[in-house]
Amino acid sequence: MRKLATWALAFVFILSFALPQNMASAAGTVKLVVDGVEVEGYEQAFMSHGDVLIPIENLFTEAGYKVSKDKSGKVSVTNTYLTVDFNASAGSIEVNGTKADTTFPLTLKNYGNYVSGEFLSTLEGFEVEVSEDEQTVSVTTNRVKDLDKFLEKMMTADLKSYSAKMKLDQKMESSEEPNSISMIMDMDMDITQEPMAIHMKQKMTSDIGGEKEDFTTESYMTEEEFYQYDGDKWINYGSDFGLGLDAGTALDPTAQLEMAKMFMKGVHVFEYDDVYIMVQTLTTEDLNELMGEALSLIGTTLGGMDIPLEEISSETKAEEAVEVTAEESKEEATEEAVTVEENKETTEENEPAKEDAKASEATKETVTAEENKETTKENEPTTEESVLEGDFSLDALGLEIEEMYFVTTIDKKTLFPQDTKGTTKISMTIDDVTVKIVQTVTGTMSNFNAVKAIVIPEEVKKNAISLEDYMKELEAELETELKAAE
Repeated sequence: MRKLATWALAFVFILSFALPQNMASAAGTVKLVVDGVEVEGYEQAFMSHGDVLIPIENLFTEAGYKVSKDKSGKVSVTNTYLTVDFNASAGSIEVNGTKADTTFPLTLKNYGNYVSGEFLSTLEGFEVEVSEDEQTVSVTTNRVKDLDKFLEKMMTADLKSYSAKMKLDQKMESSEEPNSISMIMDMDMDITQEPMAIHMKQKMTSDIGGEKEDFTTESYMTEEEFYQYDGDKWINYGSDFGLGLDAGTALDPTAQLEMAKMFMKGVHVFEYDDVYIMVQTLTTEDLNELMGEALSLIGTTLGGMDIPLEEISSETKAEEAVEVTAEESKEEATEEAVTVEENKETTEENEPAKEDAKASEATKETVTAEENKETTKENEPTTEESVLEGDFSLDALGLEIEEMYFVTTIDKKTLFPQDTKGTTKISMTIDDVTVKIVQTVTGTMSNFNAVKAIVIPEEVKKNAISLEDYMKELEAELETELKAAE
């Protein structure tokens, strides 16, 4: 009993020292506010030697930067204009590739990944203020606060034409195929807005399981015509594939603005001396929501072409019902014919063997079980049926976004885009087959309002074959290949 009492007193003695220390630690934390938004998280800012130390990942994530950490523990933050690498193990900070003259890390908490308010205030686009009672640290960034107003200004930019060079690098892997598919596509484009027209040269290099192939094409697209060169001939796709007379005005300006605002989700715009940096990140949930809103807006602005999704679904179901009914009638007629034939055979046979009867019964049970299995499978909604019934969620397509990150540099004076880059990592699962796609895109824009009128050369029109003739040629080539393979 005395021993138990001794242990109890010892515990109380230890606790009396522990509690004040814990309370002091709690009192030492500082509330972090970034652009008016309080940032919560396990790691909190705190005061140390007269300066505030702020958790790096919490701070820059809330500030709209892309935050990543490698296996060594180095934390990198970037909006492409400003990139900062925090390397606690090396004891250094690099700003846009140049080592900063500062001490790092200043704490052992969270592996040292805290930035001081003093250093943060030296970075372009950051202001730091600590309240007099040292209970709150407010960080103000150079982000544009009114995105709607900024977007309206961009849409009124006087951009009539421009040239663009784009590069797309894509790798696709499937759970069904052992070999990956890689593709690199280089595009040179001239684009005019009034009238709307595009001239594009494209080179593609594909690698399928080690088999490489190069493909070059060129195309002209106007409001009424579309011609494409596939490597050895020009094809006239006809007016149905043109940009259309309403290509630039399919939606009224108000609807265009609303559509653009929808896709501003996850967007941060940083203002610097000469440029704006527009950053956009999207999650699966964000894209799912955007798709639904965009489809809804399109449906309400297409005027006479506005067809409710329910009507499409009903018409499709009606067509399927007619097909199923016709098929069932055909099957019933076949079954009746079989029954008559079986009765005839039964009458002709005097004494069927018991073994045959048992075998027949077993066969019927097997057929019945198989029919039930097929019926159950048929009743399960397919991905296509889910979409037709108005389920436009990405869940119906099994699409997951691991990363979707795009950055565009915009000239501050003209509001014209100068360059863009982006990374997309997605996976899609359909019928138990998972496809993973990793894609990077880079592009530069130039020659603003200096592109000459895009006119389809007469030689192209003269030598082009129709799409119908082109399809016949493809069919003939396919038939020849199949015969050769036999």
